[in-house]
Amino acid sequence: MVADRQPPNPKDLGAQPGDPDREALLAFRAGDAGAFDVLVEKHQDRVYRLALRLLSDADAALDAAQETFVKAWRALPRFQGASLFTTWLTRIAINQCRNELRRRRTVKHQRPLSLDVPVGESESLRRDTLPAPGANAWEVARGKEVATACREALGELEPDAREVLLLREVEDLSYEDMAAILDVAVGTVRSRLHRARAELRRRVAPVLDA
Repeated sequence: MVADRQPPNPKDLGAQPGDPDREALLAFRAGDAGAFDVLVEKHQDRVYRLALRLLSDADAALDAAQETFVKAWRALPRFQGASLFTTWLTRIAINQCRNELRRRRTVKHQRPLSLDVPVGESESLRRDTLPAPGANAWEVARGKEVATACREALGELEPDAREVLLLREVEDLSYEDMAAILDVAVGTVRSRLHRARAELRRRVAPVLDA
């Protein structure tokens, strides 16, 4: 005879046991409105950087990041913890950026990211193009040239391709998390990523081969 299942504790809804944000999520659910400020403080830079790379415009990225947290605040009472909070939040950010790109109707005239845009040390697109310590002036210039080419090429990709590259190469997400965020099958994520990498290499090849 199967033992009767105990009903879930309402306090445990909305946060996976292994979610790094579990404490803040449970505090928010318990009525601590200030717990959301903790989540914003923790994730705002990452959300802004992702929006910046998707939209290639600092003001639009700031607006998208702010709207992401507004929507997250409104929806958080209904968040049931089917995924990590970061996965759920990233999906909101991606959708917000998609809305902005649809509003513009075209992305082909977007300007590339400025060289002054800060990039996190853990982000592989930059890490792969940084010169080694002690590099001479030519190597430094060469590294900047390749980095600029990568940023420009990334900005010229179709939105779907840019999304999968950023989620994998910059956010370092698993295929499963990417599939959840993009609302597609894992196989679709893999094929999109393969095509996106090939297209990025094709666009950057002239600089690499120079």
